[in-house]
Amino acid sequence: MDNPHKDQVVIITGGAGGIGSQMASTFANQGARVVIAGRDEDKLKKTASHIAGKNNTCLPIPCDVTDPDQVEHLVADTVEQFGRIDVLVNNAGGAMFVKPPEKLRPEQWRAAIDLNLNSVFYCSAAAGQRMIQQNSGRIINISSVAGVKNSPSFVHYGAAKAGVINLTKSMAVCWGPHNININCIAPGLTATEGVAQWLPAKNREDGSPVPPLEYPPDPQNVADLALFLAAPGSARISGEIFPIRALNEIV
Repeated sequence: MDNPHKDQVVIITGGAGGIGSQMASTFANQGARVVIAGRDEDKLKKTASHIAGKNNTCLPIPCDVTDPDQVEHLVADTVEQFGRIDVLVNNAGGAMFVKPPEKLRPEQWRAAIDLNLNSVFYCSAAAGQRMIQQNSGRIINISSVAGVKNSPSFVHYGAAKAGVINLTKSMAVCWGPHNININCIAPGLTATEGVAQWLPAKNREDGSPVPPLEYPPDPQNVADLALFLAAPGSARISGEIFPIRALNEIV
């Protein structure tokens, strides 16, 4: 069977982070030509070098996705290098501040909305124009279970991620006639290095292992789902949200 990901052109924002780098590596290992974007140029280059060292294609392009002009350059540079864009993964984001709402400053609110929601629109709008011209494309937005349930410790993050879910559904309707599938992955707590201190124990008090479905997913689990949403098997799926979380993490 032919590999559907071979030579796919894939942009992943936040591509040097825990989930982003795993998605980049997963797509590249399937033969995709991957572009990773982010603000930390040194980290991007290190990640891209590691992925490309396995005879894969991974191009680092520094980009602040909260800046529409930089996003336009990201898309233009990708098209110039590879000729098209097949998949966009809007992965950049972060909780940024853990504060009750009464202590959240207006500038902190704006910064969180800009990174977690506005960036998704900027990147989707820029890449979507090329996809409309191609009459094909996949956009995969990374939201969070915080956008589905309440998030009292970071109301800014939950509100932005809820916006991503609605934006996903609305854009899917707008661009469906152009054969562009747009879906949303909503991870819960994910076992990356950055959240190691908050991860639960892998064994119960009696020493027995916690069942896999009751433990936070790994970045690879998110990457595998993204791979499916970029493959022919999901050709009739659009405008949907896919939570990926431990079963005991209530959505």
